[in-house]
Amino acid sequence: MSAGATPVGVPGTDVQVVVLPDGTPWRTDPQVRTAVAATVTTVLLDGAADGTAVGALPDAPRPARVDALVATLLAPGCHTVPVGAGRVGVSASHEAGRTYVAVAPDAVVVDACALDRWAQVDAVLDDAFTAAEREALRTPWDRVRAWTALECAVKAGRADLLRPHEREPLVALGADGRPVVPGDGVGLHLVRHEGRLRAVCVRVALVAPVDAPATGDGTRTVAPTVTGPLTAAAGRALVGART
Repeated sequence: MSAGATPVGVPGTDVQVVVLPDGTPWRTDPQVRTAVAATVTTVLLDGAADGTAVGALPDAPRPARVDALVATLLAPGCHTVPVGAGRVGVSASHEAGRTYVAVAPDAVVVDACALDRWAQVDAVLDDAFTAAEREALRTPWDRVRAWTALECAVKAGRADLLRPHEREPLVALGADGRPVVPGDGVGLHLVRHEGRLRAVCVRVALVAPVDAPATGDGTRTVAPTVTGPLTAAAGRALVGART
């Protein structure tokens, strides 16, 4: 079992995050498999409960069915799998020697950023955010928080890193004057490792269902689509940009 891999929940969401040493083959990690199996089981039970009479309890899903769905989702290149009337998603990000794996009862995109990386993020603020967004980013935490949300949007194919005026706003001032990241399904979670804090940003339901070829067990896989390769502005490095 991988060290430090106990799944943790993202507050206010149904997302679980598993933190692993970087380089760990996360698709075969026992704790990731456990988290996926638990989420698959929950989605199957929720679907069965929707069709049962009041007071009736759905039968537990058969282990073979759960195992088949887990194997499909954790196959290389797969990020979502239909489960009954719903679906389960998985995604991973790598940051500062750690791999962050998110599992959710929907399509999911995850990214992570070290909180002390705000100075590096400042180097691309002019290119990655609009003037209004930059005005809202008043603290190092604000910058890192917005950056992780932007990386998630890029990974989901919803934004180009250097074209902030061609995407939906990522940052706005809330009623209390503090910056907020608008949009459903946005979760931010802090993980401490080796004396440093990581900001883990999770976005759920960003990938629309699409038709996909059926697998051997009759399920269909759906993978998120990311736009073409990113390019850097002259003289500026793209901090943490990944596809």
